[in-house]
Amino acid sequence: MGSPWSELLANLAVVAMFVSVWIHTHVWLDRKAALTRATAFGLLMGAGAVTLMLTPMQLQPGVFIDLRATMIALAGFFGGPVACVIAGLLAIAFRFHEGGIGVFAGAMGISIATLIGIAGHLVLRGRAPERVDVLILAATAAAGSLLSLLALPREIMQAVLPQVALPTSLLIFVSIMLSGLALYQERRRLEALQSRRIFKAVVEALPDCLNVKDLDGRFIAANPATADLMHATNAKALIGKTDFDFFPQETARKFRQDELAILAAGVPSTIEQRLHHDDGTNGWLSTLKAPFRDHGGTIVGLITHNRDITMRKQLETELAESRVTLADALTHMADGLVMFDRDGKLVLSNAQYIAMFPHTADIRVPGADYRDILRGSAARGEQTVPPDRVEDWIGDIVASRKLPSNRQEVRLADGRWLDVRTRPTSNGGSLSVYSDITEAKHVEAELLAANEKLKLLANRDGLTELLTRRAFDEALAREYARVKRNATPLSLLIIDVDWFKRFNDHYGHPAGDECLRAVSGCIKATARRPADAAARYGGEEFALILPETDARGAFVIAENLRSGVRDLRLAHAGSEKGIVTVSIGVGTFDPGSASIEIADLLRRADEALYGAKVAGRDRVHGWRPHVSEPHAAGARRRP
Repeated sequence: MGSPWSELLANLAVVAMFVSVWIHTHVWLDRKAALTRATAFGLLMGAGAVTLMLTPMQLQPGVFIDLRATMIALAGFFGGPVACVIAGLLAIAFRFHEGGIGVFAGAMGISIATLIGIAGHLVLRGRAPERVDVLILAATAAAGSLLSLLALPREIMQAVLPQVALPTSLLIFVSIMLSGLALYQERRRLEALQSRRIFKAVVEALPDCLNVKDLDGRFIAANPATADLMHATNAKALIGKTDFDFFPQETARKFRQDELAILAAGVPSTIEQRLHHDDGTNGWLSTLKAPFRDHGGTIVGLITHNRDITMRKQLETELAESRVTLADALTHMADGLVMFDRDGKLVLSNAQYIAMFPHTADIRVPGADYRDILRGSAARGEQTVPPDRVEDWIGDIVASRKLPSNRQEVRLADGRWLDVRTRPTSNGGSLSVYSDITEAKHVEAELLAANEKLKLLANRDGLTELLTRRAFDEALAREYARVKRNATPLSLLIIDVDWFKRFNDHYGHPAGDECLRAVSGCIKATARRPADAAARYGGEEFALILPETDARGAFVIAENLRSGVRDLRLAHAGSEKGIVTVSIGVGTFDPGSASIEIADLLRRADEALYGAKVAGRDRVHGWRPHVSEPHAAGARRRP
């Protein structure tokens, strides 16, 4: 055998060979499961360890030194525990098969290398090893190899240790460094290759266009999306071509001008480009163009990323048109419109809404709080609110915004009326529409006044302005029900102008009308209380309802009325009195006596009037029971 150095160098060649075999053949196992790859790596490294033990350096008979630790440590560090255990078991099995006085030391050295390889792999915690990790592994394995020499018999160890310790540990260190770096570079190469594959797959799968051009504008790389945009058969068909080969001259010239500007500036830029094809199709692109530099920083080309924004441009156009339409609608609508968000902030309003509130127009702006607007409206006198109720008033209005349907009529301090319709929005805000209904309110008030007037005309006699017979019946029924409920008296006067037919025949109907007006004036003067109701009962007859008036009080009122008519001193040639007089019958409902109905009250007053006429007219008569005996209820007789 040669010197230890030459024999250990031969071991180094064996290590390099097996590492090279793995580097050139492991790609076949890349698609296999991780356990399969680890097993194959462990078997290869174990075979390398066995080969190394077949070409050892013999120190003394039965004592051999080799670089088996390198293979086992590499198996564990790069392949993991499974690969390391397989390699270690193969090496130990072969070492025991060989025998010799160094068996125990050899097995110990293999075990130490196995532990170092596994420990190094675990320390990595799944990350890829770096150069410094390989250095640490080499130093640790070299130190570990010396420990195995300590297991030799003392006399052998003392004889060989000075001779082989240094070359053994040094070559183990060097072999692990060289082999580890080779495996490290291979892994880096594979990772780079995998990254390129992933990058290529991503680029080809991109829906956006990505391409690279040289300084002359020729394509040197492109993805399928670029080919689709250019209407080319595939990405390879673009290589070496320019935009002038695919677009109209004007479009291609504009693209080239943009590229030259970016190359001259030397900085990336994003622009929007209008796209025209020869077949008439159009579109829009959002294009990012960035200079492409070599390792020295010199610009050698241009990277272009195109995104089709045709649909976005169409949507932007439609949105702009919609906004214009909405603005026109808001501007020209007759009503005011305002929208508040869920926090009560004004987000949208039209000019009509602002014009409706001239005193607070300056605070009804986007971002203004609804509560602040209402406080300003109350403080500036735009809406009349008692000072002590302002906050309650604001709280009620704000709370009403959440109601599913809310409609209010608001009167401003200047007399205008607004109809406010509020609906909640889907985002928690509210939308209100304000309509000026001032004119409608005025018309409504006029209609109410006209209706009242019509009602008054319908219930009043046109000649005397007293109640009509129908209104009299309603008033009598109402008062009768009330006095029965309250157990109070009710009196009724029926008044007749004496010898009125003779007055008409002698003086004529116009004079007769004036006579009736004069008599009705006296009756109105007599009906002083709000509840008293006077009516033209028919022809020259009148009636006066006196609530809460007993028979005595009614008699006094009737006498005053009779005297009042005499005091008019209206000449009446057809009457023996020489003046216009009246006869009055008094009927009374007394809650303390037997209950009677309205018809009974009318009959009693009518019978009392009859008694006054029989007695000579120009007098007042009350109802007496014997008067009603000869007549049925409601019977009338005139002398």
